[in-house]
Amino acid sequence: MEMKKNSQYIIRLDDITPTMDWERFNRIREVFQKYHICPLIGVVPDNRDENLNRQESRQDFWEIICSLQQQGWSIAQHGTYHCYETEDSGILGINPFSEFAGLPYEKQYQKLQTGKNILEEHHINSDIFMAPGHTYDKNTLKALEECGFQTVTDGLYFNPYYAGKILFIPCRLQGYKKSSGLDTICLHTNSMSDADIQELEEFIKANHDVILPFIPEQIKKYAVKRTVFVELYEKIALCRRKIKNWIANSKRLAWYMEYTNHNSSLKKWASRIYSLPMLLFYRANKQ
Repeated sequence: MEMKKNSQYIIRLDDITPTMDWERFNRIREVFQKYHICPLIGVVPDNRDENLNRQESRQDFWEIICSLQQQGWSIAQHGTYHCYETEDSGILGINPFSEFAGLPYEKQYQKLQTGKNILEEHHINSDIFMAPGHTYDKNTLKALEECGFQTVTDGLYFNPYYAGKILFIPCRLQGYKKSSGLDTICLHTNSMSDADIQELEEFIKANHDVILPFIPEQIKKYAVKRTVFVELYEKIALCRRKIKNWIANSKRLAWYMEYTNHNSSLKKWASRIYSLPMLLFYRANKQ
């Protein structure tokens, strides 16, 4: 699973709560420790999302988080309650639900500050924000600045970029295949299978030399300004993501893409053009 060496990666773990699946989390933590990798973890300050409750709450949760931070792991504030209040897809348009996007500025500010205060009460100081559902709007960004946040782990560009005073570090991977640039691999430990954990270890083993810790001061050197070109690139990237998801959910198109796939780009596209009529006979071929 070796990647192109001009690619660089960050690994982030979402949905870190006292009631998460600790067995899976601990297995994944052992993989990171084995290869000396320090990921970014998104801690929910006051989880109220029942979908994230996988076991009884760990009373030593905050001690564990502080210990990980001391070991070099980076901590992001992953929302505040992790409960979606609106159907607003925000700036990126990835998901039609949000804890923040679509809410008035004052409510977003209050919610963000509440989450930040909770973390600080437990000796976690972080200026990194991880939006649940990858959804945020202009009011979110304004509130983040007012609350002292400096970095957001999101964006669909191939380089980090600044939008106002906020540094965005891209998170556009679906799986482990990509082209050159800096990207973040987004993992949800609660739902990772044994095969997923094995795949993660294989990826880290083959690419540990190009996996970066989440240290904004070191990543800033790759950053650009969010221009009209960057916005256009993100819109195209989102369109491609939606098309891929649409294909993946269509048995007919998924079969066609697999049937016409080749290592050679020239052969792949020649095969796809030549095989277009076969889409009409998909059912007959499957039978």
